[in-house]
Amino acid sequence: MFAIPRYLRTAGLIGLAVALALAVGYFNIRPSSFDQEPLVTDPLQPDFFMENTQILMFNGQGTPAYQLRSTRATHQRTDDSTQLEQPNLLYYRPGEEHPWLLQAQQGAVTKGGNQVQLNTDVLLQRQDPTEPSARMTTQALTLFPERDYAETAQSVRIETAGSVTTADGMQVFLDDGRLELLSNVRGQHELQ
Repeated sequence: MFAIPRYLRTAGLIGLAVALALAVGYFNIRPSSFDQEPLVTDPLQPDFFMENTQILMFNGQGTPAYQLRSTRATHQRTDDSTQLEQPNLLYYRPGEEHPWLLQAQQGAVTKGGNQVQLNTDVLLQRQDPTEPSARMTTQALTLFPERDYAETAQSVRIETAGSVTTADGMQVFLDDGRLELLSNVRGQHELQ
């Protein structure tokens, strides 16, 4: 009878043990087992948030388009919107040195940034130190940055040096600085 040398039997047993260990390891640790399940699967939960946010956006010419600051920004995955707490937006117009200031207690930016909704104690004011500017306040304002346009259907209060004007609804054309008050316009003017 033919006898297998001892070193071949030992090498064969070690090779079989290594092959068996690799097979067991592969089936127990599959690559798909490394795919982590999300910690939160609720679609209404935000996918990320930022605190003390400051975003500076530039236009195609390389000049600032706007600067947005907020104490907290929370991004919603379901509609790709971002909720803002205490937003402060400096909105720059091409060719104008001084920006418009928009402030509120809360805000939301829609998908793609096409619309900015500001709510609760909204302030709209041009930041030009060389001329007195109107201070416009309302409870809700929608800004359409691509159209250089803002509007509200809420009550509006406009304060300038020596006058106060109130109205229901307002349209602001930021490109030419035009303002249209929609209804129930009342004014109080102080003569000096």
